[in-house]
Amino acid sequence: MGNEDFAYHKMVLTDYSCCQFYYSFDINNYFITDLKNKMMKKFISVVIILFVIILFSCGSTSSNDAKKDIATSSDQTSSATAAGNEASFSCILDGRKISRTGTDQNINAAFHLTGDDKGKIVFRLSNLDNAGEKFQFEVPGKVGATTTNNFIGYTNSDMAPYLDNPITVVITSINNSGISGTFSGTYILQKGWENTNSKQTIEVTDGKFDIPFSTSADWKKLYHAE
Repeated sequence: MGNEDFAYHKMVLTDYSCCQFYYSFDINNYFITDLKNKMMKKFISVVIILFVIILFSCGSTSSNDAKKDIATSSDQTSSATAAGNEASFSCILDGRKISRTGTDQNINAAFHLTGDDKGKIVFRLSNLDNAGEKFQFEVPGKVGATTTNNFIGYTNSDMAPYLDNPITVVITSINNSGISGTFSGTYILQKGWENTNSKQTIEVTDGKFDIPFSTSADWKKLYHAE
């Protein structure tokens, strides 16, 4: 073999080796790149999953806190409502037993009057859901018995007014929070209502009440109360 042939074969072998090297390099580079891409995808997936878990955890904590706040608020509201609704009264009216509870700070609540009526207490007893039928009282603001006449003390469900004839109210307890006592007697239909279906006289017995003083500034202003 001549020197030229030898050089030619050497060059071919060298080119072949270079090709093998570059091919091997490209293959390795491909796998490395592919591996990096897969690892990056996995890394991103893990980050997303962790983010979702953290977000869900924070949302759950916030939701639980919100539920606790709502529950606490609800409990406080219930307690406040219960405290504000500690009112009750009962009686037997013309043989019919009546028993009611609750107050809206006007119905089944008492007021200390001012001005010319200072020293007196006024209150109305009724059903909160149907205030048409009602008992009304105006008595001295002290423990003891009071008998009233010709005062519109009762109105029936047909809005017919009745006068005390007479009615006796006994205040058995009074303090800054409220009053309690009893009432009984007879009501007579006011003149001018005789042609209605309302009875002429009605008897009330075994009347009892236990109500708070109103805390409503608006109602106090309307009643000229303190």
